[in-house]
Amino acid sequence: MFEKEIAAAELTIQKNTIGNSDSIALKHLLESNIPYNVKSFFKAEVEWLLYNERKKEQRSTHFNYLQEDIRLLQEQMDTLLIFHYSFDKKAFSDSLDRCIHFLFNFLCRPQWTLENFLFEESDSIAVDDLKRKFRFCSDYRYYWSVLEPYCTSKNIAEINKTDFTHLLKKIDREVIKTQSAVELARMTAPLYQFIHYIRETGEDIVEEQLPTKALVYFFEDKHITSVAQHLLKMRDFGKAQVTYNELIQELKDSFVTKGFSIEEEVSILTPAAEGPALPLHEHEKKQIVTILFGGQESRFRSIVGNILTSSSWDDAALALDHYFTMNDIDPFSREAITFTNSLQNYFSTQQSKDEIN
Repeated sequence: MFEKEIAAAELTIQKNTIGNSDSIALKHLLESNIPYNVKSFFKAEVEWLLYNERKKEQRSTHFNYLQEDIRLLQEQMDTLLIFHYSFDKKAFSDSLDRCIHFLFNFLCRPQWTLENFLFEESDSIAVDDLKRKFRFCSDYRYYWSVLEPYCTSKNIAEINKTDFTHLLKKIDREVIKTQSAVELARMTAPLYQFIHYIRETGEDIVEEQLPTKALVYFFEDKHITSVAQHLLKMRDFGKAQVTYNELIQELKDSFVTKGFSIEEEVSILTPAAEGPALPLHEHEKKQIVTILFGGQESRFRSIVGNILTSSSWDDAALALDHYFTMNDIDPFSREAITFTNSLQNYFSTQQSKDEIN
């Protein structure tokens, strides 16, 4: 599907990095004019090589490698080793091929790609390894921004594929609940931006558009059937390629003008619990809806309903923090603190009732 773009990407990145040289240091590759996600992949690959090499080292227990000054010196040395790592022509070509194929898969089908990439060798992975492998993924950072605090709060040292897949689906579901159809279309921006770089700098690829089939894969990966089916109908009517602006306009025309939102679609699949009202004065609620939820009462009810389904305040706090992070909300603003306190009070009250019963 992206054969021409893959070939053009490899040619362009090679030209802008190693060129005709026999080798290139990672330091110089990171200074070159190539996309940030390509730089992140190469750096992560070198870090992964060093990490595995360090695990094979024989270290005597008589030496305290965890001593603060020793640890800092070790980190500095590792940083220098990473930046001065040198790719010869073959190593560079092999890494570039892995990189481009990975990026096209990840940008198009992030959930599917993560499941296969992270669990290619085993049905479970240590969280420390998970953290390092997420360094390959500079796009869609919201996944790790939720997974990291979740694993920390639950004291999870290892996670299996089934649980991980469930978490990915849950994260996307929560993100989608808060977005309109237009905002959902904008989630494809990383893929379009990568195509833009290739078509801006490459040859024989002039128009910034994506195969409609690729967009179908993207929305199927997020389990948004209505959008995927709408795009399939477009393709059946002869629309084989879609530009970024066309996608936004198409979803806006097809969904927003009908008063339909993705939030409503997801709520049909996963209805939010109504739950009792939060301990808020009416004027406090109005300020929270206006400041934190863009004046959308339905969005406020949906998010609150979802948070109240959490089994504990710890889980609810993670969901709340995710909402603040994804919507660039200052958690220390007056409205955010009031909202957080009301939720915490609700869970405290429920816990007290459970203890009495």
